[in-house]
Amino acid sequence: MPMALTLSAVAQQMLVQWCMAAQIFSEPAFRQAVGRVGSSQAAETDDEVCRQEEIQPIVEQINSSMAAFSLELRSCMDQTSGERMWSLVNTNADDMFKAATKYTPNELAMLKALVEGIFTDASGNYAMALHDALRLGSSITTVSRTEAEALVRRFSRDGWLDDKREGFVVLGSRAIIELQSVFNLGFGDYVRLCSLCKEMATRGLACSECLEAVVHPYCAERVAEASGQLTCPACHQRIRQPRRFGPGERGVPHSAPAAGGGEKNGSDAEESDIEQASEEPATQSIKRLRINDDDDDDGD
Repeated sequence: MPMALTLSAVAQQMLVQWCMAAQIFSEPAFRQAVGRVGSSQAAETDDEVCRQEEIQPIVEQINSSMAAFSLELRSCMDQTSGERMWSLVNTNADDMFKAATKYTPNELAMLKALVEGIFTDASGNYAMALHDALRLGSSITTVSRTEAEALVRRFSRDGWLDDKREGFVVLGSRAIIELQSVFNLGFGDYVRLCSLCKEMATRGLACSECLEAVVHPYCAERVAEASGQLTCPACHQRIRQPRRFGPGERGVPHSAPAAGGGEKNGSDAEESDIEQASEEPATQSIKRLRINDDDDDDGD
């Protein structure tokens, strides 16, 4: 069994500086950074610089030393790929975007309006059409559409937003990591947690029978492939026709009734393909979500 990797005070400082500069980073990148600044106990190659089991002790060490400065390493899972993302968070922020100090007051106002609008999206998709985002940005900052588009791209590069969803803007991993307490305290009625991994879910599948339990696409695919089916953690019925939410989906409105398959607007045209007479296996529906995301990324 390998010895637990311990960082010296100097190595800790270097790693914290790297985290601040990176802002949002994947776990493999984090392990490589630990290896570059770590003690002689670290392996020599990037693939083994810091093993998976060594991550948690390093995180606890950093968080213990940074607590006095109101800083903490936090993470979230990418809801589609399952990759874990990390960020160094200001735990004592009294403003929604205190960490985003490099933005002007007008840019911060636009970012805050976009994040709030996306998170409270009436359709329950946690998404905003790009043209709506640009219109909102222009109204908040009185900038041109071109300038608003450039700002949206900048927010996306910084990890607060994600504009790679074929005409939609969604929350980026950094927003989900750093603003969890803001969402829980100020927008609790809109918070959904994956019933499998217990992390925040802003895209995924909901049981069409009760609409109570939701699961990430990645978590649902993992369970469905292992057992051949997906059972609702709330009503314990097999999920045959999942209700999807995310950019471009029909959504699960937050005001939808707790049972009965959701709201009805009197139009057959609004019924999605997963609610047709023929059943679509859960694994196929889940994989289609993943394929759509891959197509979006390839088109950038």
